[in-house]
Amino acid sequence: MDKKNWTGYPHIDRPWMQYYKEGADKIRIPNINLKEYLEGKNIGRESLIAESYYGRKTSYREFFDGCDLASKALSQVGVKKGDMIMFLVPNIPETSRLWLGATQLGAISDFVDPRPDSMNIEANARKVLELIKYEKANYIVALDKCYLGMLKPIENELKELGIDTIILLSATDSMNLSGKIDYLKDVINYKKIENMRITDEAVKLNIYRTLSDKLKAMKGENKRLTEALKSSPLRIIKYADLVRECANSRFDVVSEADLINYIGHTSGTSGSRPKPITATNRNGMSTLEQLIKGNVSFEKGDRVLHVLPYFAPFGAYDNFLLNLASGSIDICVPEFKISEFGYLIKKHLPNVIVGTPAWLAALPGCDYLENMDLSCIKRIIYGGDSMTVADEEHLNEWLKKHGSKAVVEKGHGMSEFLGCGSYAQKSYNSPGSIGIPLPKTIYAIADPDKEELVPLKFEDGQEFLEGELIVSSEAVTLGILHGEIIVPRYKLDGKKFIKTGDIARMYRNGEFYIINRMNRMFTRVDGFKVKPYEIEREILKNPKVKYACVVGYHDEKRRGLMPICHVVLDKVYSQEEALEIVKDIVYNIIGNPNMSSRQIPAKFKVRAEMPLSKNSKVDYRALEREGLTGEEINVDVEETNLRVGAIEIYTSNIGKARTRAKKD
Repeated sequence: MDKKNWTGYPHIDRPWMQYYKEGADKIRIPNINLKEYLEGKNIGRESLIAESYYGRKTSYREFFDGCDLASKALSQVGVKKGDMIMFLVPNIPETSRLWLGATQLGAISDFVDPRPDSMNIEANARKVLELIKYEKANYIVALDKCYLGMLKPIENELKELGIDTIILLSATDSMNLSGKIDYLKDVINYKKIENMRITDEAVKLNIYRTLSDKLKAMKGENKRLTEALKSSPLRIIKYADLVRECANSRFDVVSEADLINYIGHTSGTSGSRPKPITATNRNGMSTLEQLIKGNVSFEKGDRVLHVLPYFAPFGAYDNFLLNLASGSIDICVPEFKISEFGYLIKKHLPNVIVGTPAWLAALPGCDYLENMDLSCIKRIIYGGDSMTVADEEHLNEWLKKHGSKAVVEKGHGMSEFLGCGSYAQKSYNSPGSIGIPLPKTIYAIADPDKEELVPLKFEDGQEFLEGELIVSSEAVTLGILHGEIIVPRYKLDGKKFIKTGDIARMYRNGEFYIINRMNRMFTRVDGFKVKPYEIEREILKNPKVKYACVVGYHDEKRRGLMPICHVVLDKVYSQEEALEIVKDIVYNIIGNPNMSSRQIPAKFKVRAEMPLSKNSKVDYRALEREGLTGEEINVDVEETNLRVGAIEIYTSNIGKARTRAKKD
């Protein structure tokens, strides 16, 4: 770093490079595909374990052979260069093989959220159909449950679109008998955890009913699937059968770095489609190389918990693919109770944990881990949102108390550049900081009030800059799909930047901090992006609602942020009448087929008026600080990271009977 020619502009001076070894930004991307890149990274590691899934361990050689089998299988059904395969799948072993197998053919893997977000099966199917039409998918790979709930109702429309083949997966395809037993044990253990404070007799009864219900549900699903396949106008092929059929087939490898091989998505929003993120092989390789050169990668043989989903680039690249590029062991987890993240840690004893801030901040309060030795944890990383300094320091103290030498690491990223652009560790890991940009990524601060890019610069004696964070990197994805611009680019001094919408502070040493978002968006405990204005717009369709304001609150039970809606009604209503108004909002407006269940506020608070700021606008910060009073109307949605169950609405005032309304 040459301070003699210091300009004051961060995007030119790059002061963060002082923390890296010389040449860390000299990254050359070969003209190959992502599968070839990963296989090359693991030369000499072929016998090491690449993946662990319900007791089944797979070596790197077996893993890459599985990718080749996937290429054969996809080629057998007609997939070729440029084709788009839509995936409705969770984290199961077949997902990764099919993604990298498609990459070898020059095809695009389009990952969408596999969880139905509405109680209405037809509505879920229609949303998927619109996405298929918009993104122009040619083939579909789906989990059996997703096929029944999201594709079966639209099979005739799919046929009209020219999609005549669906490849079917099951979460048990890679499980042997002991793995299936292990899966059922998870069901039992989750129920035990939920009922830790209930009498032993009641717990036993609850567990028995849970296991019985689960087995009945599995049997019922198998019966429905058999009947659905018989009546389908499409060619539905079970992947396990397809692999056996084409074991001796051949395929041609397409080695082009600039081909799109992945489409991920940001969180869906009401009235609009989730934003597609189009990534090339080059984007992916650049991200991985920067993570490795930036010392973010893991150690060979590390056990890494993989719970973040494939449809989120942060999960696909910074969690899963980084595991492979590091020679570590991917602990594949398809479904879990978000509120009991600690159970996964106790079961798998990972060396590396990557998750959301809410999941990690909740760990010190997890009774399940109270007396555990956690010296196995070498690194613990969060992304997707920010953690308070207090939570970060508390988590570090808790880790030390439990024998771990790990200190919370974090960074900043967006789906638009595959989840990670800056990272905080070692000497540049101050509490609350997002660290420094990766070696070949440029962060800069621009004037947030200008439409064009107007970069800010350090003047003499100025300690920090504050404004909108802008980013330039080879990892920034194309931002274009079928000719439509998804992510606008802005030119600055010969480089292309994107705007993040984050207000950031940068110090002279190159360290960055996020101050706040330019809008009021926040992240739910499960990683879903909540956009308050969209929910408020829908709630205001009820004529009895005068004002509505959605903010985040810390939910003790879920151990993370959830939305609460403060409402002012058109007149004074009794508690029973207010409850009926909330029921109408949830069931007929937010709970309607066109909305995501994850946008339903977990609580409603009816109030006489909204607090106002000095400029007579609603004081959102005051609502966030207000906390809960016990007078709220509660809305419980049964859900895991994959499924949505029933909605239950009730009041819980102290000394008053609970009023319940349940809708399956």
